[in-house]
Amino acid sequence: METIVYRKSDESTAQPALGLSRLVAPLDMARFQSEYFEKKPLLIRRENRAYYADLLTLDDVDEILSLSSLHNEDVRVASEGSIVSLDDRLAFGPHGHTNAQEAVYASYRDGATIIIDGLHGRWAPLKRFVHALGAETNAKFQVNTYLTPGGKVQGFKPHQDNHDVFVAQAHGVKRWALYGTRHELPLKHQNHQAPVDEYGEPEHEFDLHPGDLLYLPRGTVHAARSTDSASLHLTFGARPVLRANLLIEAVEQLLNSDVRFRQGLPLGFVSDKELSRQSEEGLTQLIALLAEKLSPAGMMENAITQAISINSPDLRNHLTDLEQLGALGLDTAVRRRPGIRWDMRKSDKTVQLHFHNKLVELPVHVADEVRFMAEGTEPSFTARSLPGLLDEPGRQLLVKTMVREGFLTLA
Repeated sequence: METIVYRKSDESTAQPALGLSRLVAPLDMARFQSEYFEKKPLLIRRENRAYYADLLTLDDVDEILSLSSLHNEDVRVASEGSIVSLDDRLAFGPHGHTNAQEAVYASYRDGATIIIDGLHGRWAPLKRFVHALGAETNAKFQVNTYLTPGGKVQGFKPHQDNHDVFVAQAHGVKRWALYGTRHELPLKHQNHQAPVDEYGEPEHEFDLHPGDLLYLPRGTVHAARSTDSASLHLTFGARPVLRANLLIEAVEQLLNSDVRFRQGLPLGFVSDKELSRQSEEGLTQLIALLAEKLSPAGMMENAITQAISINSPDLRNHLTDLEQLGALGLDTAVRRRPGIRWDMRKSDKTVQLHFHNKLVELPVHVADEVRFMAEGTEPSFTARSLPGLLDEPGRQLLVKTMVREGFLTLA
């Protein structure tokens, strides 16, 4: 496993504030992609304890827990390799029960790890960061946070994940052990579980300090435990669009459209050698038909459609936009919604804009205006400043439509 030391004094004022480029700095994306992604673990050490302070701190977690209405699906607690049910703790208290917050804190005081799943859905800094990750990588990201009390406490036993993980240490120190790979790049359903003693001694052991980053390709067997102090880390789980899934979806479409793939083998083929031979020939023909009918270009179109809608949209201020839509004039400043992912396709009659897991279809004669709104580099623009041949009412209507659909927002 390679270790890169990145000192605070090395940071440039041009350092990206969001996205994977920030997580893997000082590596550029091209080098990370070619040397590490899906290939081998990477440890980046930083002499900057506050590197992730704008994303999440220990005090932020305290605030989140104190202000949340906690449920089992939001917060889990883990102790010595197992998820602990809060139901038993909820049964205690002076009135026969206690609240969920106290149950979580009681578990933590007793040595359990607090896990907050999908925190990016409820914490604005992480939501912005995840949108930037998705826009930069075209992969789906989820952020789980792990708060482990001090005292050499282990949340989970050695295990593998079926998604790539970027571990950002935000507070305290955690001891990590890596046991190599038993199943390279597992698919979502391929969970490898084995007795702990099967893994043997770790191949690598090291401490993760605040500001450090650990990247683990999916399939890397790992475990972690706290040291003397509490540890808080964020796990950015990445699920890229997989070739396997694109192929499976394309094959399923072909199976649904061509009855020959849905026919059964002839009755009695097991004991009849001629029927068995004919069945083998038939399968050979179908395999050749698969190669002929499957379209790599079509699969890539499907991949693009998936990628632009792989994370939930950021529709902050959309209600305000809708409230002011009636007053939007030719000189009202608007802009493309930050972090939006889109795909534009043009036919003889229409221009299609895919975003937010939906399709907005417009007449082909507004293609230049739509392309300007989608690709323009200006921080803001007005309906009057749009290129193209639309008259003023048409420009105003087009901008209103794109604000209403959530592609544009008032500047």
